Amino acid sequence: MPFRTDDGQPLGELLLAQRPADGHRFEVRAGFVYDDPVTGRRYTVPARPAGAPLPDPGVAEPPVHGVTDLASVPMWMWSFIASYGRQSAPAILHDERSIVAAELGDRRAALAQRREDDRVFRTGLREQRVPVLRSWLMWAWVAADRERQFGGAAGVLLLVQSIVGAIVVLGASVAAFWNPWWLLALPAVALAALLWAAAGLAVLVLLLTGSLAVLGPLLALHLSALVPFRLVEAIVEVAAGGRAADVVRPTVAPVAERDS
Repeated sequence: MPFRTDDGQPLGELLLAQRPADGHRFEVRAGFVYDDPVTGRRYTVPARPAGAPLPDPGVAEPPVHGVTDLASVPMWMWSFIASYGRQSAPAILHDERSIVAAELGDRRAALAQRREDDRVFRTGLREQRVPVLRSWLMWAWVAADRERQFGGAAGVLLLVQSIVGAIVVLGASVAAFWNPWWLLALPAVALAALLWAAAGLAVLVLLLTGSLAVLGPLLALHLSALVPFRLVEAIVEVAAGGRAADVVRPTVAPVAERDS
């Protein structure tokens, strides 16, 4: 088992503290390590001391070592992928490694570091028995965010191509019911993804394109039920003297925002 405690024992539990108690972040109370079975390298997640000062919510501060939001899944996608579970330990490790990459201070170095760390994240997910498809999808979406953050113009182009490709795949699949020749657009999209092979990103583009094409309609259907419910909930909240924003984010808002 590659996830272990600091003293080398199999990781039997994750000790986290939710701070503040109604917030969305957790502090690691007992550090742990991960031994990557691919490279043999050991990665460390440090513990954050109990009682350490909380970040000032009114001031933009860099991420803190030993602090995590678990898997960074938007609330409206929790029915597809939960923010915690078997993926918790890999997600915490990935948060820590993302801080390390950002601290390099060099975009190219951070990009190279994150590409390896994202691969470690995917490997860790499988080690924790997260299903294959879910592991690859979670990897694809953190990798997409990596390319957006550190990839510069090439990263933007990759995301745009993935989105356009998904629209083409979805549209061609529907149009094929009337004219099967539209299916020729599918291999064209796949060939376009292969243009990223030299950078080692062809699989990522294919996964992003395919997942957007397949999950897009499902997400739209999901949101068509979720949004009306949230609107009703917001109306009731406002009528009761609360704030509509409180139903969108079910955790504490920054102090500066609450007091405004």
